[in-house]
Amino acid sequence: MDCHGFPRLCTLCAFRTHEHNPFHRLWRWDVEKGFWDKISTTDVGVRLYGGRHGKPCPQTTRDPREIVVGHKHGLTKIKFVFCECAIKPGAREQLYEDAYQLLEQGLFPASWKEPRSAFTLSLMKSFNLLSLQTHCSAQDFYQFLRRMTDNVAPDSVSDRYRELSQAAREFAFLRQCRRAGQNPGQALQPGSLAVLCPCCPQPGLNMHPQWERHEPKYNYIDAMYYLIDGNFRQRLRLKPVDKNDVALSQRAAYFADVDDFDAYQKAMGKPEVELSSCHKFGAMGYNGHSGQVSGIVALACRHMFLLPGSIVDLNKGKAYVYVNFAVTSALQRYLSLRLLKQSYDIGCQYLINFRTRLQKWAKLCPPLASVRTTFLPRIEGSVGSWHVNAHKADCRVKQSPEFIPGCAKYEGEGMEHVWGVSNDVSLSAREMTPGHRHDALNDHFSDLNVRHVHGMSRMLKVKLQETEVQLALSTSSLENLEQTISPALLTKWRTEEAEWLRKVVDIHNHKELDNPYSLSAGAGLSEEAIATLLKEKRAGNSDSLGMGIMGAIEGMLEIERDKLDLIRDVRAADPSKVRLRNALTKKVSALRTKATICKDYFNWYVSAHLAEATATARREILGGPTLPGTRERPTRSLHPKFPWRNAADDKAHGIVVTSCSPHRLLDTLQSVRIDLPSMYHSRVRQQPALQAVVEVERKLREGQANDALHELRTHLTAMYSLEDLRHQGMGQDHGKRVRGLSATEVEVGRRARDEYRRVRVALRVLGMNKDHETYRVLMDKDAKPFVVTAEQHRRGDSKRNPSWLWEDFSFIDNQENDEVKNVLLATAKARWEEELHIKREEMFRTLRFFETYTKLWDDSAEQSEKDGRYGAGVYAKRQAHRYTRLLCEALTLFPPDIEKVRVISECGINICLPT
Repeated sequence: MDCHGFPRLCTLCAFRTHEHNPFHRLWRWDVEKGFWDKISTTDVGVRLYGGRHGKPCPQTTRDPREIVVGHKHGLTKIKFVFCECAIKPGAREQLYEDAYQLLEQGLFPASWKEPRSAFTLSLMKSFNLLSLQTHCSAQDFYQFLRRMTDNVAPDSVSDRYRELSQAAREFAFLRQCRRAGQNPGQALQPGSLAVLCPCCPQPGLNMHPQWERHEPKYNYIDAMYYLIDGNFRQRLRLKPVDKNDVALSQRAAYFADVDDFDAYQKAMGKPEVELSSCHKFGAMGYNGHSGQVSGIVALACRHMFLLPGSIVDLNKGKAYVYVNFAVTSALQRYLSLRLLKQSYDIGCQYLINFRTRLQKWAKLCPPLASVRTTFLPRIEGSVGSWHVNAHKADCRVKQSPEFIPGCAKYEGEGMEHVWGVSNDVSLSAREMTPGHRHDALNDHFSDLNVRHVHGMSRMLKVKLQETEVQLALSTSSLENLEQTISPALLTKWRTEEAEWLRKVVDIHNHKELDNPYSLSAGAGLSEEAIATLLKEKRAGNSDSLGMGIMGAIEGMLEIERDKLDLIRDVRAADPSKVRLRNALTKKVSALRTKATICKDYFNWYVSAHLAEATATARREILGGPTLPGTRERPTRSLHPKFPWRNAADDKAHGIVVTSCSPHRLLDTLQSVRIDLPSMYHSRVRQQPALQAVVEVERKLREGQANDALHELRTHLTAMYSLEDLRHQGMGQDHGKRVRGLSATEVEVGRRARDEYRRVRVALRVLGMNKDHETYRVLMDKDAKPFVVTAEQHRRGDSKRNPSWLWEDFSFIDNQENDEVKNVLLATAKARWEEELHIKREEMFRTLRFFETYTKLWDDSAEQSEKDGRYGAGVYAKRQAHRYTRLLCEALTLFPPDIEKVRVISECGINICLPT
């Protein structure tokens, strides 16, 4: 059946042919049944012999043992004759144990004492690769073997699922040990099985011999860049398990030492919750997950390599106590570095008291085997380029990697890519025992790191080419702009920026640190910020009347906002609720009182302008010509609503107001009238007497529009995060919590959209062009999130253009503001220069990494041969050849001057930089 050409053989020839192919399936003609029936090689007399290279042992007295063997064709039973030769004459111990005799025949035993089940090594390799590439579970793979054996009645096939699961776990662990050059056992050193990143600084492996002498301003080149993130999909169900089930790879791979973490938790006590003053979602302390383990928190480098000892299991949400241990455990390898660069989605809060928490740890917790010290090098933090947009405005500059020196083009969202690749395995891992789960995840993360190693040279080449192009473009743009700016002004800006850059890297300076990248006028500012700028401008000019107009318009806008909120509350209220109705009645009364006070102030500063403009407009309409550019014809009558706006007037100016406009008041609030220029007829608004008032309202309306857009962007980011959160858990309780959060966010988004549309109508009334670049028409299809990672893409996203809402994450670059353009271009150029330096240094470190590992494996091969371990020596030579191939590929792809050393400082410090 499995022989090429389907030869027809007699029983004796079939026996001789399949002595070396014992797992082929055979067909035998059944005379009674009248068809070819499937048999095994055992039925024609094939036997397997252990201990003597496939030859029968003359000392054997036992009968052949029937072994159930799994192979690529299914499961079969084979007779295995074990060698019984003793270590020495008269001894009871065998020269070859049963399990090792199976291994000699290419069979991996399911148990190590009198094994009765085994799997071919080719099958184990295939399943290991399938589980890593396709995340195929042992259950699914065993069902495949059953169906390959008997597709009519697969349940009749011997149940060896438990044996396959255990054998696959042990096989994967042994492969990890062999790949790392370690002897299997429980005494492995922390991180000894982990696959390291060739690009990142690995002290003692790939760094310049004199890197410590680099000037401080180049510390970022030798810094370790790492990311922190939690993943609530990697759960573990709460069910009875063997408490003695310990991971084979305990402490030796990517999970932190479990025993040390338990001791640490007991010493630290109940986690303290630190209130967040920024992030919209309290990632810390969220208890919306269930199970024995609710998720993991992990660290990865900027190249998406999981760091050794960086993963910690979470219990009931995420707290700083877990993250502190993960960070400290993972960074033990990098204690000799001078700088660490961190990216964390709540980094603006996490680093504030980080050192204080480490001091408490050192005081309360006894020394741990895997954590030598809690004193870490200097850490500079940031928030990922996507997550930072859900933070408050202050953080979007002080925590953005685009504005922090030394971050280069480090977007800080690499963990999302890691989770996107590894989350599929969570479906099977959550059903495993605790130790088996750790082993499975360690194997998957090692495979992910190995794949990154194999593709590292090609990735660096592409990134270097991109960096060189972008640096040239940003340099050219900056030089062209600076030619139009006076040298004195440039010097002033650079001095201010240099001072800010010096301080922003320390999070403790952020509270009192002014933002040099803020716009000096209107664009992108909130209503409050615009009002402050206008007041400061008028105060500087001693314009008391202008200050009064500002205050009056602000007051009216506040009354308008309160009135709209109250209208929503009244419409949503249940009339049968007496207490709620009484509370709303009190709010209406309070609003009327507040409106009366505001009206008095308004009459004092603005009413005279309105009266003059109204009288002039009335005379023009009744007797004079129309104003230029309008569609109105001379008329001798006034509209019944004059001087207020009306539908005909709006239509004549291309202004469309929907029927559900918020201006349609409830009867109980009709008496609260809003006197703003945007409420008046176009002929009134166009009068010179009212232009100063119109300009003030328009500026403040632009601030309202900016606030609404910011709230909408934050809402879209929040909804996308909630969508991910929904998939991170299961069960009714989890779904109920997420639905509750989503319902609140949906209402926030609806209000933000309605508010922006309402304010945009007011801006159009006040003279804004209908094709304004910043304040565009907002369609429902525009309200979609910005997608940054492959995991976040939905079907069809690649065919959709990004919404105009996300054309700029920070500031609008098309404003006529040379200062903003200059600092943005200078910042982009600085980040690309840093990226160029880092990429070239990473190439240098990659070459040294491959060279170092080539030598390490060559030395291991030589030592193994001296010790008589020729098999180990052969494998070591193959590994050395593997790194030689990677080194040759890197030398072919990298620029030829990467190997050369450049002198860039007066002290003769060596850094690999372009000439």
